[in-house]
Amino acid sequence: MKTCLMLHGIGEPRSELPAVEWPYWIPQETFYGIIELMRTAPAQITIDDGNATDVEIALPALVDAGLSATFFIPTDRIGENHYLTEAGIRALHAAGMEVASHGCSHLRWTTVSDAEIAVDVARSIERLAAIIGAPVRSVAVPYGDCDRRVLRVLRSLGVGRVYSSFRGPDPDGGWLVRRDCVTRDMTLADVAAMLTSQPSTAETALNFLRIWRRAGHATLRKA
Repeated sequence: MKTCLMLHGIGEPRSELPAVEWPYWIPQETFYGIIELMRTAPAQITIDDGNATDVEIALPALVDAGLSATFFIPTDRIGENHYLTEAGIRALHAAGMEVASHGCSHLRWTTVSDAEIAVDVARSIERLAAIIGAPVRSVAVPYGDCDRRVLRVLRSLGVGRVYSSFRGPDPDGGWLVRRDCVTRDMTLADVAAMLTSQPSTAETALNFLRIWRRAGHATLRKA
């Protein structure tokens, strides 16, 4: 079982960001502390939303520590102020990071048709692949809001791995990956507990049932 951390922006949130996004921006010191925690409690690191802090702060720290991460990028934001540029995305890829899709415009996929999901995902993957000159295999669900229909569409598109906001450690190699979100109000002790705590058998069973209600067989299938 392995924990997958979900991060977003790093540092002080920009004043123009909606207030609902501020809790997901963690201080730089917290991010550097998470890097240190990886020495004793390794986990997968994922970073959503394609903020410029991905290359300004996260990338050099990860490279210095000899770590990799997966970056989920909404492609309609590429080149916009405070978001990643194409050059920044290529820098992530060149440094050994995984460049992955977060859709085009951060749509809530449960509210749109199958066809709209398919177009949003396919266009995003095609653009990222063209930028880095390599296949793009992973997708993170915007807002973490998915159900069996959304997952069925992603499976039909041949997506290699889907990252959700379902919480808890995952068996290695699963197609649907659970992630634990790190938020601004968390201390490093909170993150360390997230990485090292082992849920009881009862908690594991209840969590599985909750996810099964929304995701069905996707919780069992391998990548």
